[in-house]
Amino acid sequence: MYSIQEISQAPYQQQVLVLPDGSQATIILYFMPLQQSWFLQKLTWGSFVLNNIRITTQPNILYQWKNLLPFGIFCETVGNREPSFQEDFASGASKLYILDAAEVDEFSEYIRFG
Repeated sequence: MYSIQEISQAPYQQQVLVLPDGSQATIILYFMPLQQSWFLQKLTWGSFVLNNIRITTQPNILYQWKNLLPFGIFCETVGNREPSFQEDFASGASKLYILDAAEVDEFSEYIRFG
């Protein structure tokens, strides 16, 4: 797991991530106050584009695209709650991590066989 650093409390932000395989992905994060949630507004990796995914405390937010992506994203929060405050990532109450292909496979095996 690789921590995604420097997520501020700005409600709209963009980062370029260097993935474990050396490729790059661009993410745009935004906070929606009316829904009290953070969203992955856009993820771009090569020609793959994903729009508007709520950031939740799942072991792999990108699990349903595991056959298309060689990585995943995991959100960890204090108290196992959803990241629902604008300052959650800046304060460290919530953290985002990039999962490498082996970790995505490990999670997939856990889902299949318990």
